[in-house]
This record gives sequence, C-alpha cells and structure tokens, in this order.
Amino acid sequence: MLPDIKDIKNMRKRAGITQKELASLTGLSQSYIARLESGDLNPTYENVKKIFSVLEEEISKKEGQELCAQDIMTREIVYVDADDPLEKAMKILLERGFSQLPVFENGMLVGSITDSRIGQKIANGTSVSEMRRLKVRDFMDDSFPQVPENSPIKIVSYLLRNYPAVLVTSKGKVTGIITKSDLLKIL
Repeated sequence: MLPDIKDIKNMRKRAGITQKELASLTGLSQSYIARLESGDLNPTYENVKKIFSVLEEEISKKEGQELCAQDIMTREIVYVDADDPLEKAMKILLERGFSQLPVFENGMLVGSITDSRIGQKIANGTSVSEMRRLKVRDFMDDSFPQVPENSPIKIVSYLLRNYPAVLVTSKGKVTGIITKSDLLKIL
C-alpha cells in the first residue's frame, strides 16, 4: 500500500530534493509535482507509485549518510549588536519567539543573550526603566559554541545539552545557527 498523496511534499523535503529534482528523477514535469503537492491534481496510480518509489529511494540514500550541521542549520541568523539597547534584544526575542540571540560587534561574534538571563535580572529586582537604559553588552554571556558546517549531528546534539544554540561556520564566517528545535527537523 502506498503512503497518502499528501505525504509527497514532506517526503520530498525529508529526501532533501526540490520539486524540479523530483520531476527529473520521475520523468514528470515540475509543474505536475507542484500541482500534485498543492492538491490541484488527481494523479494516476502509476505516477504516484513512481513518485513514492523515487522518494523512498532518495530518503534511504540521505538517511544512509550521516547528517551534518549544514543539513539542519537555519541560515538566517538573527542577531543583535553589543551596543544595541537591551530593549531591542527583548523585542526581537518576543516577536520572533526566540529564546536566545548571538551578539556581534563590528561583524565579529562577541557573545550571546538569552531570555532566561534577562528574566533572571527582572526576578532579581532590576526595574524595567533601568533595563531600558542598558545595552546588550551589559547582559550578554559567552558566545555559543561554533562548529564547522560538516560537523556530525552527534557533536551538535552533545553541545546542545549544555548550550541553547550552536553556531555553524565556514572559512571563519558564521553561516548558520542550530537550536534544539532544529534537531526536531530530522525526526
């Protein structure tokens, strides 16, 4: 028995291939795959069978390889500058639903800031008006650990036991960030 047609998009993403790549591997058009994934098409049994066969093969290939940091990292790195007002960091944390941010200064990583650190200061009696006068540097902690893009997920998982995030680097530049929620993507 074949999986549900609605699973095609998730399986394709799990396999790490684009609609165009899936189309090429199955001999179908990219627009056919797109329409199928959006539910605008009632495919033939043979095409569905072909698609699932290719997807299962691609997933087993990918899962046969050990995943590395670049496979699950978030490439958009939201950060604050050390001289930014603390209020800016608090706003980003709340609006984006993040619990931590890397801190940069002149393009260099210099620390991190977490909602728990800010919460501790509030709990210890620091007034909101006083916090509004402070800079990120007044609250930042050490930087998150850094790993190369090709680091195995096992290493990243180990680091995430003790840190809220891991930064991913290539040629000395930060190229991504991994948090515990990013690990859920591989399940």
